[in-house]
Amino acid sequence: DRQQAEEAVIRLEHGRPIRFGADGGKGVVRDPATGDLKVVAVTPENEADILVHDAHNASPTTAFALSRLADPDTLHHTPIGVFRSVGRPVYDTLMADQLDTAVDQHGKGDLAALLAGGDTWTVAG
Repeated sequence: DRQQAEEAVIRLEHGRPIRFGADGGKGVVRDPATGDLKVVAVTPENEADILVHDAHNASPTTAFALSRLADPDTLHHTPIGVFRSVGRPVYDTLMADQLDTAVDQHGKGDLAALLAGGDTWTVAG
């Protein structure tokens, strides 16, 4: 039902504190001793400690920790939403850049010359 979903589902929104439950009464904080994330009841004393979700963080650490919050048996405290959204170059672009750099530094190369080159060896045995 709706109330059970409010208590079980943690909706992640970039730039907003990670709060859920009836009237946002629960939140996610980082344990200062271990660095782990845990769910706490929000109080005036710990409200400033509630983690603010940063989907654009270059490090995947927090996103991974959020993914591990869900209780595997009951699926309580299950985060949903965008865990991480970072811009990175695609493999094809990186490979093309690497090939262009190699051609600039060493010339185009000649496969026939490489195959007919003088560096050979004999395997004995």
